[in-house]
Amino acid sequence: MRKLLALTMLALLAGCSPTGPRGLDAGQKLKVMAATPHLASLAMAIAGDAAIVEMLPAPDRPTHDYSPTMDDRRRLESAHLLLINGLQLETFDAPAIAAAAHLTLVDCSKDLPPTFLIHADDDENSHEGHGHGHGQHNPHVWLCTEGAMLQSVAITRAMVEKDPAHALVYEKNRAALEASLKALRAEFEARLKALARTQFVSNHDAFPYFAREFGLKQVGVIQRTPGTNPTMAERRDIEETLRKGGAAAIFLEPGYDDTASRAIANAAGVKLATLDPFDSGKPGPEALQAVLRRNLETVVTTLGP
Repeated sequence: MRKLLALTMLALLAGCSPTGPRGLDAGQKLKVMAATPHLASLAMAIAGDAAIVEMLPAPDRPTHDYSPTMDDRRRLESAHLLLINGLQLETFDAPAIAAAAHLTLVDCSKDLPPTFLIHADDDENSHEGHGHGHGQHNPHVWLCTEGAMLQSVAITRAMVEKDPAHALVYEKNRAALEASLKALRAEFEARLKALARTQFVSNHDAFPYFAREFGLKQVGVIQRTPGTNPTMAERRDIEETLRKGGAAAIFLEPGYDDTASRAIANAAGVKLATLDPFDSGKPGPEALQAVLRRNLETVVTTLGP
């Protein structure tokens, strides 16, 4: 049924606007649609008052569980850019949606350096055939300041190309965004270096970029694919790691089934805490920094003395 609705929406969109991505009319504000709350937040910070930024899914709908509906048609028809994370995070057909709605599609991870990307099976306790469930690389690049800054460059470039009259505004706002992210990273680097314990298990494989940037180590994942509990072999490996003191905590995530994580933590006697992957929620110009700050404070509190 969902697929039928999506196809119907594409057909309606295809017949209601001119061929090719629409440009900006005289006196018109640039309108940006974002597939995730983190991209909407970055775009809002860059846009300031010069452009309109909206998130395509509802705030309570994770990107990996979202398909555009008929109700999205009106907003798509008036937008100029559609921002996606890429790296196979989105499960809907973004190129087809953008083409039918005559939007310019912006894959914000397309030009990320290969040396920055983390392969989906490059974390500890990885098992053949049980990758993240997205693509070749882990897609959660926004959960570290470096990834957020790299994606902000792609967003700014797309906004400048579509709306060159506000290029200086977008570039200035991007520089301020980058400065705030660098300040946040500097604030927590020393606090995290002082931790005697740095290893953790996560409920879902969202935090390898976060861990790498801040000197932490993710040594296990409970749900390698969202919504799928670990195999018996995976569970035994995680329990053995915890028994040997290989991790000080299991980090849960809002919106994910944490039954297995809680059972494993209870059996091993390790701490439980929650980290936010920001794959749903309300966007805002400083929303991503707020999420990263909360996550960092949680790590310091949970892994500290």
